[in-house]
Amino acid sequence: MGTETCWFCDTPVGPGEYLRFGMHRDVAYTPLVIALHTRWHTTQVAVPRCERCGTGHAIERVARWTFTGSALITGLPSVLALMGYATGDPWVDTWQFVFPWAWTLACLALWLGIRQHGFGWHRLAPRPERHARAHPGVAELAGDGWKYGDGPPGSGW
Repeated sequence: MGTETCWFCDTPVGPGEYLRFGMHRDVAYTPLVIALHTRWHTTQVAVPRCERCGTGHAIERVARWTFTGSALITGLPSVLALMGYATGDPWVDTWQFVFPWAWTLACLALWLGIRQHGFGWHRLAPRPERHARAHPGVAELAGDGWKYGDGPPGSGW
């Protein structure tokens, strides 16, 4: 039995070291009285991934969600403050947005640095997690009409 190599960095992987890449198809929508019931078929493709690439993908994911959350938390009060300034009734001083915006921009710089390998960390994966879409098993299912993800958009977390 041959040794499998990581799809992301071509190093040997141990037993059970996989990225479980979810796919779905045959989405059916059934209207109910107060909601829309959705059903679909799912499958998973085991894409070989070493521990280092798994850790690197997790680091990138955490940085992305940290930036997204920071942008949402900073953006909403900023929009509300701009609306206050536009109506002539400012409820906050402009200087109070310096620290939240600096934090958000720092999170953006961190995420982009991780994504573009600008820091030279050896724990990062050489290819992003979306590279799994090029895996032969995933590409074959995509050719048969399967879509990426564990379910259709809006079907839950």
